[in-house]
Amino acid sequence: MKKMGRRAFIARAVALACAGALFQRVSASASEALDPDILKMQLCAKTELENAFVDDVVDKAKDGTLPIKILTTAYRYALSKGRSSRLIYFKNCLEVLTKRAGLKITFKSF
Repeated sequence: MKKMGRRAFIARAVALACAGALFQRVSASASEALDPDILKMQLCAKTELENAFVDDVVDKAKDGTLPIKILTTAYRYALSKGRSSRLIYFKNCLEVLTKRAGLKITFKSF
């Protein structure tokens, strides 16, 4: 068996550490996306209709109607936008991704 050099060992250790950090971040985002209070705060939901929309989306994700991957993708996309319009981007992204996936899901409007 050939000995592993120091550089190869360090490179593999860094790759494993990065992979672990990436996996941990994905898990955290999924759990954040399923918590309606965090979603409401991060997406700046202010009115009762906006809060009801977020609750509806989370309920659909928890019961399996809406895939969690679509929810987390829309959530991450909305977080990259300005604070005042995050909820609008979140809703639009959800609609586009569900349509693209061939799902017929209707969300509450706000």
